[in-house]
Amino acid sequence: MTIGIAAMGPRSGAGILAGLRAVEAVGRGAIGGFVSLVVLTADQKLMRAETQNGGTRGLFTTSPPEEILRAPYAALISSGPDRPSPLSQFIAAAPGIGIVTGHRFPHVSTEQGHALNELVLDAMRNGVAAQDAIDELIAAHPGFDAGFVALSTRGEVGLGNMPAVHRLLDQGAAINHCTDTGASVATLHNAIQPSKAIAVLASEVVLDEIRRCDTKVQTITVVAGIELSFGDEPEIHINEKFMATRVAHPQAHTLNAETSFGMGDRVKVVQFGQSIGWLGQEPYMVVKRGVIATLEGKLEIQLSVLLGDAAR
Repeated sequence: MTIGIAAMGPRSGAGILAGLRAVEAVGRGAIGGFVSLVVLTADQKLMRAETQNGGTRGLFTTSPPEEILRAPYAALISSGPDRPSPLSQFIAAAPGIGIVTGHRFPHVSTEQGHALNELVLDAMRNGVAAQDAIDELIAAHPGFDAGFVALSTRGEVGLGNMPAVHRLLDQGAAINHCTDTGASVATLHNAIQPSKAIAVLASEVVLDEIRRCDTKVQTITVVAGIELSFGDEPEIHINEKFMATRVAHPQAHTLNAETSFGMGDRVKVVQFGQSIGWLGQEPYMVVKRGVIATLEGKLEIQLSVLLGDAAR
């Protein structure tokens, strides 16, 4: 019936929007209708956006505000159209504390009149870790039909489902961390197919968007005619004009007289003996007698380099 995505790290707002767009493009089922989105900015300003119809396409009439895209704490919940108002009830959030989203019915109230997602947030407000807050809520109120994703401004993330949700055959969950950027993302969903792939897809796209946005990019030029030399690992060496002067690979001496060749998925770029980053894509080359004959079918190409320690 719903999907909940929460992320923390640089440009998490942009990340969760990219993740939901990917799910809308691939998935079928309870998607593409309402969206309720919440972010906490770097200075802990709480911002919300929502739509009853159209999913990510209906969320903003123009480009999303930069404050939302850059927000280091972000979460959303989405499903089919026309859900009960106010849509803000589906996500609990507080500056300096964190955000609680989820799937199914995370907003319903206990017999005492307390919304489930607000109870998780209250526990976090009292110093309980995000995962512990979810676990304690589920243990205290196991009869409800809901799942929760929580992140705290202390850097914690957690998720969990009520027993009723665990019995659903179409539910999915994923939690991932990126050591390069320090970002984390958690996703819960159900009633969106293919169910075993959706949570993983959303989380991977979120982290990829964060990684891409957080990484500076430099363009280098590689021209055919360079001899492929031996090296312990794949490397492209460049000069002060960012032109390739040497291409090294551990398989250089084992290639046939003419062969198609890929550099690999982790290619270091070196300038003046120092690593400056990694290729942002893998070039396809034709190598003849140890010399690069063409690159992507051309005699010259430009390649993007992700500067710093982050690999692709």
